[in-house]
Amino acid sequence: MMTSVGVTGCGTNQKEMMTPHEARDTLISTIEDSAALLGVSGWNRDHAAGVQSCGADGTSAKYSYGYGAPQPEPERDRHADATRIADYWTSLGMTVRTVINPEGDPAVFATGGPVAGLRFATAAPGDYYIAGSSLCVPGNVDELWKEQTQD
Repeated sequence: MMTSVGVTGCGTNQKEMMTPHEARDTLISTIEDSAALLGVSGWNRDHAAGVQSCGADGTSAKYSYGYGAPQPEPERDRHADATRIADYWTSLGMTVRTVINPEGDPAVFATGGPVAGLRFATAAPGDYYIAGSSLCVPGNVDELWKEQTQD
């Protein structure tokens, strides 16, 4: 069984300086830049970044986003790719750990840095998947949701 990590929270300084749109864009670019490091084709997003309420008083917002690719052809060294992702996320100031599931598939988890948290999975049948959450920043979730559904 693969270990799962829930990620919440945010750095106070970044939180106070970033708008919800900047938090969303930072999450998306961090995930897509990570994917680009691997040189794998066929990446696609699950859906638009989803907004949700966060923070103790519910007056803040964060986004979630997922990006996946089918099994790379020819088959790649998933452990080397996991290391490449872990090294990149470490360079962004994130706290990173790699977990190997019982089948031998690596997964990378990270918190901190420019986003609240990220994960990179390489589980069978070999698909690659990167997902994460943005920082929790001040914002009106109802207004952001309306804006998102009008796009």
